[in-house]
Amino acid sequence: MCSAPAPGVGVEIDSLIRSLSYQSLLALQSSEDLVADVLRYAETHAKSREAYWYHKQLTTVDVGNGGLRTSPARVLHELGVATTLLTASPLSQVARHWAAVRYCATLTRANSGRLALTRDANEVVYHHKVTQSEQLGIGLALVVARHVLRRQYPGWTFHAVDAEVALKAGFVEGGGAVESVSPTKKRPDYILLGHHATKTRRRMKIVILECKGTHQPPSFLHGQLARAAVQVEALSVGGRHPPALMVASHLTQTGITAYVLDPPGDDELWSGDDEELDGLLSTRPEDQFWRPRTATRDDIRAAQAAPTSPSQGGATGTGTDPVEELPPGAPQVFDIPEPERGWFTQILTRAVAATALLFAGNSSAASEYATPRQRGTEDPAPPPGLFDLDPAWATSSATTLHLPHGISAEGTRHRAPLGGGRVLEVFRGVERQLYRELAGGRISAYLRDAPAFSRRPPAAPVDGVYSYGSDGTILVVRALDGSG
Repeated sequence: MCSAPAPGVGVEIDSLIRSLSYQSLLALQSSEDLVADVLRYAETHAKSREAYWYHKQLTTVDVGNGGLRTSPARVLHELGVATTLLTASPLSQVARHWAAVRYCATLTRANSGRLALTRDANEVVYHHKVTQSEQLGIGLALVVARHVLRRQYPGWTFHAVDAEVALKAGFVEGGGAVESVSPTKKRPDYILLGHHATKTRRRMKIVILECKGTHQPPSFLHGQLARAAVQVEALSVGGRHPPALMVASHLTQTGITAYVLDPPGDDELWSGDDEELDGLLSTRPEDQFWRPRTATRDDIRAAQAAPTSPSQGGATGTGTDPVEELPPGAPQVFDIPEPERGWFTQILTRAVAATALLFAGNSSAASEYATPRQRGTEDPAPPPGLFDLDPAWATSSATTLHLPHGISAEGTRHRAPLGGGRVLEVFRGVERQLYRELAGGRISAYLRDAPAFSRRPPAAPVDGVYSYGSDGTILVVRALDGSG
């Protein structure tokens, strides 16, 4: 948490908040040696876990010279947006602030200038480290993915969609709630929906993203990436697998390094002109009733030598936490039929809109972008939905926030007492024009206008930390007097 002892609390919290904005170097690595280590792990463990034979081909990534510059606030911002859809409870409005509050004291700039864990974050007990590495791994992976994709696809804007949201709308078995732990270990984390607009054309593509993180030695990452290579192969569109990124972050107090691999794939989802996209996105998609299929030996790519008789289950490899291993058996494959590319485009774009609106606290408008199955209203006794409406809790209220450079945002804020008459304020929102487009159902306009917002000059810290996303979302963290 961001809380601190009462003595000197003002100085401590102000210093902490300032540190969230410090630009630091996030080291990146991608090499043929890494590919070889990951494939060696997969081959060894395939003797007892059949799923490892169904991994994607792996290639290295051009990550530039040594890394990228980012800040703790940027990582927390990405984590907060990405996990927005995972909270469906009466306290969801408060819980959606959790990423910014719980992890605001976990990342810092080390003396070397590298992004690193704080001492307190590095000393948490083991089971808390597992959760911490998973959560920070998501935020770090999204920062890295945007960096890599900007280099690969200039002029494109990418939006993160939780893979469970998309699968829930199309598949009646195997694509269900996040709580079905064993099956989800063979699915990817996120689908990155890319959008590009010219004067005459609108194009869409998707990139599958799997996020990993660990406090363990770097060799532990080989197993994580081997599992990721199976998970990113679980989705196909028109019989072809989209491209993917796999990012595993090694978290230490001396510096964080993200290891990146880039499985290839078919990268175009949909294209058309403005009128065609407006027509497509103005139509409400229906739930589909497909079923995932179990992968067969034909799914093993020719470049991967299949075992003569894959074993069903067995013990996990030594030195690896069994919880981390893939479940026994072949993975499931979620096939989106070729004629349904438009439907999948609708599902993903509407999930993007719902995510941004929920991040800003507007659950009612967000629910309009969900299918009945996503809302949990498909049958009389539905499972928990992903877009449950939130009551108006006193600690979270809709508001307009005026930001530096003449920017205004619509969103929600949460305040927590710090002691000494001061409060911590976390604001989550969306730039006002983009928010109005989303709330008014104008998704196509939002996709077109969001990149212009991301090109505005970054705001210098005034009374806190301001983080601006390429999707128009905004995160503000600041300490105020109790009367502020």
